[in-house]
Amino acid sequence: MRRFLENLGAGNNQSLQTRKIIQYLLREKGKTVLEIRDFCGLSLPTTIKFVNELVDKNILIESGKKESSGGRRPTVYNLNPDQGYIVGVELLLKSFRMSIINLHHEVIYDYETDNFDISQRDEAFDFVARTVPTLIRNKGIAEETILGVGIGITGRVSHAKGISYSFLNFDEPLTERLETLWPYPVYIDNDTHFMTMGEQVFGLARDKQNVVYVNLSRGLAVGLISNGQIHNGHSYFAGEFGHVTFFDNDKLCICGKKGCLSTVVSGAALEESYAEKTGRYLPYRDLLALSKQGDRLVIELLSEMGEQLGKALAMLIQVFNPELLILGGRFIDVGEYLKYPIIRGLSLHSLPQLLADCEFQVSPLGEKAEMLGAYALVIDKVFAP
Repeated sequence: MRRFLENLGAGNNQSLQTRKIIQYLLREKGKTVLEIRDFCGLSLPTTIKFVNELVDKNILIESGKKESSGGRRPTVYNLNPDQGYIVGVELLLKSFRMSIINLHHEVIYDYETDNFDISQRDEAFDFVARTVPTLIRNKGIAEETILGVGIGITGRVSHAKGISYSFLNFDEPLTERLETLWPYPVYIDNDTHFMTMGEQVFGLARDKQNVVYVNLSRGLAVGLISNGQIHNGHSYFAGEFGHVTFFDNDKLCICGKKGCLSTVVSGAALEESYAEKTGRYLPYRDLLALSKQGDRLVIELLSEMGEQLGKALAMLIQVFNPELLILGGRFIDVGEYLKYPIIRGLSLHSLPQLLADCEFQVSPLGEKAEMLGAYALVIDKVFAP
């Protein structure tokens, strides 16, 4: 990070304008001087001056010519992808994942392990604190080129305070505890919030104003975009949809209550249902793989789950009135087995006009959504004017 920001100079007006150019190109690839001018609100001579300076510093590179209907074809500019990197980390109940992303928002390195248990606070923290810098070094990336680390954590997380309440909760904020060990800034948020941000910046939710993002993985949660802004809620805990009391059953949820939606609609619920039917326990990701191989029992269980999820989402549609509903999380690999049961549940329990005005899509970003959300948060923080 130090190397990149030193190249930009001090925090004067010129530095603020160049940061704005960089922030634009961090989200949008291949832009011309005129497009940069229009976004930044600068005069053409000033834009040309700043662009040339950034090219001289090797922060921007020329990436060919743009097609033109007539006259000279304008030069297209991109950030030099190797000038800086963002690290995205995902901490779930039983898994750790880390990606290194270049300035073209391309994942250049990805690592995942199930040899992780977030409920073991001290051991899990030590693993994260040790593993992140080790993997960066092993990739041959200099620490001063790391612009920041964005960590998505399951459970209740306050991004504003840097505190994870459900897991890895210490006397001081988790961000501060990690920043005493690492030479780069750290930002944390709930994993579903990161996925929602990834969709908003790079996915289906771009240019959308009111969106519900459904993270169906081992648990169930939603991310909300309201009037173009991610809705975090007063305490940054918005979206705990899986813990809405929805069923009159005796199934105990991880939160300690009974009847939560996630006791029937979640990866954990799929594991339990399969074990009840067969007497065998298999991790839900193995069950998803079986469904793709045509396992009829798993497909039936997914169908039942999808219809219940559609019924629950009908409540959100009627309360929130979104224009777009996105299915994301680990279950998207079997999206077709879920999509039509979800639609059936929505159709049976939604007001027709509200449902007609809401598009339903399975996320094409897949598991990249969370890492791209971490990327988006880090660049917003580091390059904020």
